[in-house]
Amino acid sequence: MRTAVLYMALFMSIRLEAQPGTGVLRANNLEGSVASNGLLFDSAGTAMLRTKAGMVLANRAGIWISARETSGNIIVSTHDVLGTSHEFSPGPLELSGIAPDPSLWNRVYPISKTEIDFHKANYKKDGYTASANILNWPGSSDPPYAKILAPFVDFQVNNQKYEPLSGDYPYIVSDAMIYSISNDRYSNSDPMGIEVHTSLFGFAKDSALENCILARYTVHNRSGKDYSNFRLSSVINFRIGNTENEFLGTDVSHKTLFAVNDTGEATFSNKLVSMGCMLLNGRISSTMYFNNNSDPISGRPVSDQDYYFLMQGRWKSGKQLTYFGNGVDGSIPARYIYPYTSDASHGDTLWSEESTLNLPGSRFGLVNTDSTVLKNGEAKKYDFVYFFVEKNNYNVKQIGDFCSKIKGALASKNLLKTRSEDDVRRRVISCFPNPAESGEKLGILNAPETALYIRLLTMDGKEICKLDLDINNNLINLPLYLNSGLYMIEFKTLNMTQYNKLLINNH
Repeated sequence: MRTAVLYMALFMSIRLEAQPGTGVLRANNLEGSVASNGLLFDSAGTAMLRTKAGMVLANRAGIWISARETSGNIIVSTHDVLGTSHEFSPGPLELSGIAPDPSLWNRVYPISKTEIDFHKANYKKDGYTASANILNWPGSSDPPYAKILAPFVDFQVNNQKYEPLSGDYPYIVSDAMIYSISNDRYSNSDPMGIEVHTSLFGFAKDSALENCILARYTVHNRSGKDYSNFRLSSVINFRIGNTENEFLGTDVSHKTLFAVNDTGEATFSNKLVSMGCMLLNGRISSTMYFNNNSDPISGRPVSDQDYYFLMQGRWKSGKQLTYFGNGVDGSIPARYIYPYTSDASHGDTLWSEESTLNLPGSRFGLVNTDSTVLKNGEAKKYDFVYFFVEKNNYNVKQIGDFCSKIKGALASKNLLKTRSEDDVRRRVISCFPNPAESGEKLGILNAPETALYIRLLTMDGKEICKLDLDINNNLINLPLYLNSGLYMIEFKTLNMTQYNKLLINNH
């Protein structure tokens, strides 16, 4: 046990604070925080996003969500990367859409793979006491909330109740994570009725992942109505070093918005220091920015209409972003702000802040995802990687090279297959071999990343037993007592139920 605890201390340090509830993830070369309302990297709470050496990279990041109702009314909910007037509050929504008292949910939930492995190996032993992080994991809940609040492995009983003393444990896809649950109803006068589960993932020592943190937003529609044009944007307050003197850029092919520090700052000795936000799943419809001033076109958003336009790559006036200059006054429509030469729709044309002779300064950027359908009761996932690059030469191509390196490392960990929940519903889960024999191990193809509950049924729907999935190998063990004949296997996640016929053929 001493070894396990020591490893965790070396790899990850979590600090919880009461006001607001905040956890800090320290992994490899980065340190980042998440609050109970889903806000990332808030310096007022703890630590911004910064390197292990103490260099600041960003001062707050979060999401904006929007939709237009059938009546034409625009609804927007936002994290405020300028201050504290956030429209998200701690806690899940009741299934009826009612928001809870946020003081009852003002906490985050840290967990590490080391804790989980230790729990799995020791939970049956006499005198074993599970860690507070294992015990406090919000895996399942009772009405009026959703049955499953955080992913977990239903290890033995398989009843969709989180029971760590029976061997259940949190389901994570990295070496450590912090989880928070928030909603947009309590603090917003015109809410969408959305519940957001925010996960911040860190990885053990890995040369490709040592300078990045993965953030996953899972948005649940508890509004009681369908949204035909739901949008989500990642918004970042870039701040590299001690002086706010960044340039913005977009690497279109890598779905990345980045900020580059002005190499004139003495601290960096003419190095390229950049911080980026890369979307992993789906595509970016546009990248955008706004300034921290009252400019009627490019300044701070004030109204829902302002936010709604910015999330579509348009200025507050409704005018489309345009190529060249500061993106305001041109005549050629653009989708990505300062893409250098990465925008294939404009050939090899260079458009950067430096080529436009902009002055460096404070930069607020948006990574806008595509409009999509979010039906009542459905959920969708959005994965973003926050990373930094520090090199001894000034060449933005190395940002794209670093993005490729990150994606290669995540692909090797099977983390690039993440899809939105509606995609998961359409994926066909299958098992092999089929036919099989009683007592045989079955492999599961296309098992989703979320926790999977499995039952073996007769053809008339009567339950024979529940089956446990070995998540390391995607295998299930069939019981020994099955007679030859046709059966049904039920696969169930939060958003999906699927059935496969299984033929048992005992020789």
